[in-house]
Amino acid sequence: MPGFTVDVDVDPQPIYEVIRPPELSSWEHAALIEWEREWERYAEKIRDRCTTTGETFDNVVATVKGSVKPKTLPNLAIYVLKRVVASVTDADILSAVKARCHTLKNESFPDITSVFCQNLKMDLSIMGSSSRTSRTGPARPRPTIWSASRPSKSP
Repeated sequence: MPGFTVDVDVDPQPIYEVIRPPELSSWEHAALIEWEREWERYAEKIRDRCTTTGETFDNVVATVKGSVKPKTLPNLAIYVLKRVVASVTDADILSAVKARCHTLKNESFPDITSVFCQNLKMDLSIMGSSSRTSRTGPARPRPTIWSASRPSKSP
């Protein structure tokens, strides 16, 4: 069995998996989303470990404040949380990360109804909804419909 070792007395040696917390190194939207996913995975692994070993979750899990990069923590505390670094708690950082992750990147979302009213044009004489909506917008020219009386080709 690979990874299974025994000592001189033929007692099996325990094999440990090092579970490291993810490091929060940037306040960019994409980096925060990735960090939040990794933090949830980390917390789940620690919970599994605690159920197996009987340890207390709060005693084993790393602090959120400790997983923030030292250069990022002062900026996060002063500019985002508007606090002194010493007064920042794990709950403050987690709530700020979740608030940032669950908002849109540029904090703006166009009114879909008005955009559709202005730009969506449908030809209701065409059968089939996919055919109707595929011919939308003023930028697309209307296709030429050939009639039964086509001009004949002259030889």
